Amino acid sequence: MTSATNDRDRKSSQAPALRRAAIITIWLVTSGTALAQAHIPALHGTTFSDTRVDLPDALHGKVGILVVGFSQGSREAVTVWGKKLAADYYDSPNVLYYEMPMLASVPKFMRGFVAGRIKSSVSDRGRPHFLPITDDEPQWRNLTHYNEPDDPYVLLVDGQGAILWQAHGSPTDAVYANLKREVENLRSR
Repeated sequence: MTSATNDRDRKSSQAPALRRAAIITIWLVTSGTALAQAHIPALHGTTFSDTRVDLPDALHGKVGILVVGFSQGSREAVTVWGKKLAADYYDSPNVLYYEMPMLASVPKFMRGFVAGRIKSSVSDRGRPHFLPITDDEPQWRNLTHYNEPDDPYVLLVDGQGAILWQAHGSPTDAVYANLKREVENLRSR
């Protein structure tokens, strides 16, 4: 065999390996993008001020902060998040925030009663920012990386409902400062 034949054979045996490497690289790049762009499920609900909200459509051109509580035990921490958000974003034209109790697992015949009890404890000022979730609990649990039933889960989403940042637990000063920084980054885009 000549050296030209050896080079040709070596190159032809490398071609399938290079193709496989290229395919794997493309898959990894596109898979990473898909994971980074998880979206909230469509939600058609009514706030405690009787305002109809369709997410993610209501977020168009805005930044959204969604604080999801999966249990009665998360209520106090969700309320603390809500108070902090109200102090900074209550009248913001660019930032929408909602406290979102998960009621999907509550039997339908009990939901009105449970929602009424929650609503009675929410001030009139807070009601426009309180949006119960009644569907898609498994999907919300997956998106929030649910693992602590009594923690609130916070999602920062863009105008298309893509999740760009998230946290769970009480709003420590450091976590809240991080959220505000991310909100400002989004608003400046």
